[in-house]
Amino acid sequence: MGQLPDLQEARRRLGLALNTVCHDRWVLGYLHGGGLQPIAASEVTRRCLQSRPLMPLARRALFEERPMVINSLFEKPEIATSYEWELDWPAILYAPVCEVGHRPIGLLVVGCRQDHWYTDEDVAYVHTLGFTLAPMVRALRWPWSRLNATEGEVAQLLSCGLSAEEIARAIRTDERHARTLVGSVARKLQSVTADDLTFPIIQMRRRAFRL
Repeated sequence: MGQLPDLQEARRRLGLALNTVCHDRWVLGYLHGGGLQPIAASEVTRRCLQSRPLMPLARRALFEERPMVINSLFEKPEIATSYEWELDWPAILYAPVCEVGHRPIGLLVVGCRQDHWYTDEDVAYVHTLGFTLAPMVRALRWPWSRLNATEGEVAQLLSCGLSAEEIARAIRTDERHARTLVGSVARKLQSVTADDLTFPIIQMRRRAFRL
């Protein structure tokens, strides 16, 4: 079995970085086939982590290489739990993931299910975070694309710290098969190193983070 990169620690650090921005959900993914393939999210569900087409504002954020925001003045409490959250939630922030001087390779999506107004400082912070995430997304993009749907789900469960026994229950299989899947994920991600998943220091006005 190959050695797994510390996906759990990388996901934890990303969650900490986003704690300073009001949100109910976030998704980080890489661009693939004209859509977004998630590699990490605030919650691990099959629907949330499936490849999805890019919303028009997401495409604009990638084309213009700058964050785009939906700030609505009206809540829609009756559909606040809808899966189509990018269409239904009143506050959504799209930030391209790219290295300076290069085209975007991924996208970070942050959203609130209740009325919220993302400030210029929020936008600037998430924009900076998009730059810091680029090396990690670049390192994961190719190995992750080699995972099939079940292996991708297993990788997400590993990033939440689940054991092989817990993964077996989550995907409704036996523990032996789960361990085989974990081994396959480890082999396909063996090119990813700990350095690839390390975030640099992020400094913003009135804020300083070491991740």
